[in-house]
Amino acid sequence: MIMFIDRKEELDKLLEIAKSKKAELVLVYGRRRVGKSRLLVEFAKKTDALYLLADISENILDILARQVSKEFVKFGAWEDFFEFIYKSKYKIIIIDEFQYLYLVNKAWPSMLQRWWEKIKETDKKIILCGSIISTIYKISMGYGAALYGRKTFEMQITPLKFKFLKNFFPKYNFEQLVQAYAILGGVPRYLEEFDPKAGIGENIKNKILNKTSFLYNEPLNLLFEEFRSPAPYVSIFLAITQGYTKFAEIAEVSKIQSHKLPKYLLILERVGLIEKEIPITEKKIKAKTTRYKIKDNFYKFWFNFVFKNKSLIEQGLEKEVFDSIEKELNAYVGKTFEDVCREFVINSKIFRLTKVGRWWHKDKEIDIVALNDQTKEVLFVECKWQNKVDAKKVLDNLKEKAKDIKLLKKKEVYAIFAKSFKEKFKEPGVLLFDLNDLMTSFAV
Repeated sequence: MIMFIDRKEELDKLLEIAKSKKAELVLVYGRRRVGKSRLLVEFAKKTDALYLLADISENILDILARQVSKEFVKFGAWEDFFEFIYKSKYKIIIIDEFQYLYLVNKAWPSMLQRWWEKIKETDKKIILCGSIISTIYKISMGYGAALYGRKTFEMQITPLKFKFLKNFFPKYNFEQLVQAYAILGGVPRYLEEFDPKAGIGENIKNKILNKTSFLYNEPLNLLFEEFRSPAPYVSIFLAITQGYTKFAEIAEVSKIQSHKLPKYLLILERVGLIEKEIPITEKKIKAKTTRYKIKDNFYKFWFNFVFKNKSLIEQGLEKEVFDSIEKELNAYVGKTFEDVCREFVINSKIFRLTKVGRWWHKDKEIDIVALNDQTKEVLFVECKWQNKVDAKKVLDNLKEKAKDIKLLKKKEVYAIFAKSFKEKFKEPGVLLFDLNDLMTSFAV
């Protein structure tokens, strides 16, 4: 059974829109596998909405007509379809994967735009849901797009946060949950692929390295679906995976001309696969201080361990590939542990935060810096995915690095996260969190 996890805020907002006394044109979008359709099906159950699923079939009008199960309808042309929406008894109409209608008929958004002038005089709600982000932006966002200025609400569905992973893996301990998150991220469809009764290693072997598994080619399949030519995007992922995170470095390693690279990077940011970072103390985005990172954990894992080993896997050497992954997994998970710690910092209310991020300057780096611009409180955080960490040594090093951060600081707090510590001590303004503390905080 497909689980429906979280999405309370999104569902409540849709239910609120359903009660509106005026017409609504709502855009729901997000990357594939993130749970948009599951949310809308749940919403449709609660509101008796008409749920229509589009595709790129030539006979799409017949397919849509057959989905109106409670009555016989026939759409001879798109005008019939829009007239049905306008006159039918359904107050809420959901069109899922609506971007396919544009791919079938480029005039579709313009027709909707024209019909909306009539529909907006009613109290009907049209909910458009789409997955191919590049197409969604073309027809729905930005000045000049057909639906620009006509949407009454826009909702982006993003991957689940770490705290919800326990719903998928109730028997995993906290360390296993962090490992699963580092490998799969928060995309529900990927989380459902792992066997909750099997260990992390068994799942990597059976659900990722197995050539017949759903996840084996998933990132490449989605890149081919999202982009006409995925080669430049693959080159960008490979460059970042190898540690080339600055614009000039990515351009050089990927062999993409500098004047073309911004477009590719922007598209990957919109899709939610990479993100741009600047030191938290920077007020303006500057090329020399900007870094790019792979935001999606599964893409990060896949390009680190699967893509570069595909030839070995195809030759039947999955065991050898897994052995190499096993040796590197702890270091890999350590970087994602920072994201888990950041989620903890945001939720823990150590003090009211107005900004949280990373900081670096030359060869110095602090994993997390959180601050309050009004009270001038600053939290400096170091994350160590290790056992028996020497907290005093880490603290001394963290305080030394913090001296280089040029901020007016009225109160400084230091926090260290680790699997476990050699010794846990108490000191004013210093917080130590091990996996047991995190487990309690995340209530897992």
